[in-house]
Amino acid sequence: MNELEVLEKMRSRIPLRDPDELARAVGWEPPTRHIARTPRGVRRRLPGLIGTMRAGTAWRVAAGAAVLVGAVMAAVLGPSLVPGGAAGAKSYASAAIDIVQEGGNWVARIKDPLAEHERYREGFESLGLDVTLELVPASPSLVGQPVVPMFHPGAPGPSGPAGEFSAGVEPEGCTPGALGCHLAFRIPVGFTGEVRAQLGRPARPGEPYQTGAAATAEGEALEGVTVSGRTVAQVLADVRERGLDVVYRRVRADPDAPTVNFLDGKSRQAFHLSYEPVSADAVGQDWLVWEARAHSGRTVVLEVTPTPLEPIGSS
Repeated sequence: MNELEVLEKMRSRIPLRDPDELARAVGWEPPTRHIARTPRGVRRRLPGLIGTMRAGTAWRVAAGAAVLVGAVMAAVLGPSLVPGGAAGAKSYASAAIDIVQEGGNWVARIKDPLAEHERYREGFESLGLDVTLELVPASPSLVGQPVVPMFHPGAPGPSGPAGEFSAGVEPEGCTPGALGCHLAFRIPVGFTGEVRAQLGRPARPGEPYQTGAAATAEGEALEGVTVSGRTVAQVLADVRERGLDVVYRRVRADPDAPTVNFLDGKSRQAFHLSYEPVSADAVGQDWLVWEARAHSGRTVVLEVTPTPLEPIGSS
């Protein structure tokens, strides 16, 4: 049972007030260690934005249940502004989100990634910020990263407020969903425009990802496996060895597409591609795998083609 599942169970147990009682009620003991790894990749789809974090590995020891329970119990007390009132407030705290001014930034730390996005918006509004922040299920290497480019009309130029628009996990390198590891979102202090953003969050067990990385990326289900250019039969052997399920998507070269939508950083080639679902019985074992994408915790999508794909300008 991970911390997201614990949080959902604890919600159903309110008004039990004692942290130990809550932990016993849901049958949970905190894990001892978590390993966090960060993604690397060279093939990418356009348009869109895939954030990156510096490579590294971090160990941490989880604290007791009381830390997580504290977030649940905050729902009983409700949000708070410090100091008094929205006009001069420099921070906001609720069961869903904490927002605090740190240097030239407003820093929002997500405490409940499963909360409705209106809960986050309430916090931003209390501080005079026009921010809509939605969290969507993402594959492990994209958790905490922007799903689409941040939209902030009227963004400040060089003469605008100091600070940055950014997102990630805190502390850097921690495992999202573990105690003390939060998704964080930063906005420059003094920014007066609107912000519309989506960030990846850890998926519930079995929940399809709304944004999924290459399944071979670091931290993903097929990490380290070579899939591109191999046959379906060859890749399926690796997939089955890991106990994963498979769905298929056929990929075609589409010269009529108006824009480039795939770049291969290794070969420095650009492609016009189109994709469509295809049933397993329509896929030949000798077809070629173009790429594998993360679909959910136990399922990957194999993008396949009966013949090699031609890059732009090859004919």
